[in-house]
Amino acid sequence: MLCDLAHSFPPKVAELLERDRGLKRNFREESVTDLLMASLIGLEPFGIRVDFPDEPSTGGDMDWIFAAPHDIGGGRYLRIILQAKRAQFAKAKGGYWYYHHLDHDKGKQAQTLMAFSGSAPGGISTLPLYIFYHPTSALLAKSATKPAIEGINLVFAHQIAPVVAGGCKRDRKMVDIWRGSFMPLSDILCWPFVHLPRAISPSPPGTIGFQINGGPRRVLPIAPAFHPDVVAARLERRFENLREKGPIIDISALSITATDNIPNDIRRAIDGEVTSADRKEISRPRVIFSTTMTRDHPSVIRAVSRSGN
Repeated sequence: MLCDLAHSFPPKVAELLERDRGLKRNFREESVTDLLMASLIGLEPFGIRVDFPDEPSTGGDMDWIFAAPHDIGGGRYLRIILQAKRAQFAKAKGGYWYYHHLDHDKGKQAQTLMAFSGSAPGGISTLPLYIFYHPTSALLAKSATKPAIEGINLVFAHQIAPVVAGGCKRDRKMVDIWRGSFMPLSDILCWPFVHLPRAISPSPPGTIGFQINGGPRRVLPIAPAFHPDVVAARLERRFENLREKGPIIDISALSITATDNIPNDIRRAIDGEVTSADRKEISRPRVIFSTTMTRDHPSVIRAVSRSGN
C-alpha cells in the first residue's frame, strides 16, 4: 500500500499543479503537502501515524520519523525533515522550469534548515531533504544519464544549502540543474514486508492482522521493513551514487545514522496516546513510520553491511 502510494501520488500532484498554469494564483507547496499527509492517514494499520500541529511554524514543511520501538537501547529512530518547493515556469529563453523560492530570504531558510538538523534538536538525529513538486508540463522520463523528473522528487539539503547561501541567480534555481541529484519518492516510501522470527504479543502497531467473517483476529508475524537503520543505509548509498557523478559536496559533511532511545513524546504517539501538551509541541505536520523489526533482523544486518556503516 505504501509503495503504491509512492508511485501513484506523484502523477496526481503533477496533474493538480498543471491546472493552475496560466492563472495568476498558483497552488502553494502547503496544498500538496496537506494532500500527501492526508493520503498517509489511511495507512495507520501498517504502523503509520499522522499528526498535525495546532500552530504550524515556518521552516521545514514535514517531519517523517522512522522508528523501531522494540529495538534494544530504548528503541531506534531516524527523523527526516522535508522542505517543500514547487516548480514555476519562465517564458524567457524559450521557456524553462525553476524553483522561484529556492533561495528564500537570500538563502537563510536553507541555512536555518541545515543548522536545525545539525544540532540534533531534542537529541534526535535529523536528515534534511528538499521535496520538489512539479506539474505535468515539467515532467521528463529517465534518460541514460539523468533520473526522471516526476511529480515529486527529493534532493539532499546538503547539496542545496551551499549553492543558495547569500542568495543565487535564477540559473542556479533551474530544475534541470538539480535533476542529476533527484531521488524518487519511492526511495523513502517503498519497503517490503518481512517475516519476523518470532511472534510479538500483545501485537503492537506495525504487525499485520486480518479478520475473516467475524472470526478471531489472526495476527501474522510480518512487519514493514522501514527500520531506521535500513532507511539510513539506503539514503547513504543514494548519496554515494550522487557523489560519484560529480563534485557535489564532501561526503564527510553528511552523516546519515539512526539514534537510540526514542523520546517519550514520539513513543506516546506510536502508542496512540498523544497528550494535549505533546500536540502543542508539534511545530510541523508529522508522520511516524513504526515497525516491529529490530536491528538483529537479517535484512537489517544485510542493509547496514552493504552501506559500510
